[in-house]
Amino acid sequence: MFKTFPDFSKLTLSDKDAYETLIKDYPPMSSFSFVDLMTWWNALGYGSVSLLNGNLVIPYWIPGDDKTSSLSLIGTHSIDESICTIFDHLREKGEKPRLVNVPEFVISSIQYPEMFHFKSHRDCDEYLVPVDDHYPVERMKSIWRHKVQRKLPILAGHNVEAKELDLRLEKNKNFLINALYSWQAKNINNYGKLEIESVILGVRHAWELDLKNVCLFVDGELYGFCTYAQYGTTEVGVHCLKATHSKTLGYELIAYLLAKWFKEHGIKTVNLNSDYGMLRIRMFALTFGPMNFYRKYTVEPA
Repeated sequence: MFKTFPDFSKLTLSDKDAYETLIKDYPPMSSFSFVDLMTWWNALGYGSVSLLNGNLVIPYWIPGDDKTSSLSLIGTHSIDESICTIFDHLREKGEKPRLVNVPEFVISSIQYPEMFHFKSHRDCDEYLVPVDDHYPVERMKSIWRHKVQRKLPILAGHNVEAKELDLRLEKNKNFLINALYSWQAKNINNYGKLEIESVILGVRHAWELDLKNVCLFVDGELYGFCTYAQYGTTEVGVHCLKATHSKTLGYELIAYLLAKWFKEHGIKTVNLNSDYGMLRIRMFALTFGPMNFYRKYTVEPA
């Protein structure tokens, strides 16, 4: 079992079942999923958890990004008391009393909201996209539908295939990782470097993390791949979506082909994760027409 706050347990792959038992009754959000904690946050060395009044306390620290770095609380038990305990601990350490990445369902469990100040954490909201809006093509919004309809004839006469690779095999892991490096821009920022590390960790440990994948091939050449976690029978959370810079497919057609894959596998909702405040990603995610969000908040003393 995990340590009690203020002590923390470093997460390992062997903790998957124990951790997921603790979060099984909560909405399937990416930010506190075992996959994200073992890839995004273990890449930074902060993949750890603590227990407090039956809730999880999770550290989110991003170097150079103070506004989104601190502790988070996940749960529904004695939330007011738990928040105050965390605030007292942070004050004792000389740190600002603040929680980040706090999901809306946690906020709803607070009994005395007047004790706290809440601020929407828009950069970390997770986009929920209905698969039916992107396949078949007739159901797509006009901005996407017209682009896909123009591109589909280009593929006539080509063998376009979507399939899952067996990532228990080292050759398949290396195949995706080598593709990732070949597609990656040379001059990337710190976020881009962290993203690469996260994708590689996900691919390397896909079997242990229960990460699925779908790869898009045109005439036998890999044009893009998506790794994702499946929650229940109808919802998935995207861990990564990577594609070649070739314009043969383009993101609109890639989205269409992925939606076709998901629909054929009974998936109704895709969680695109967060945009982390990056305008390019936000504009791209919004064009998918999200039906809703998993919303998160920063919490400070009133």
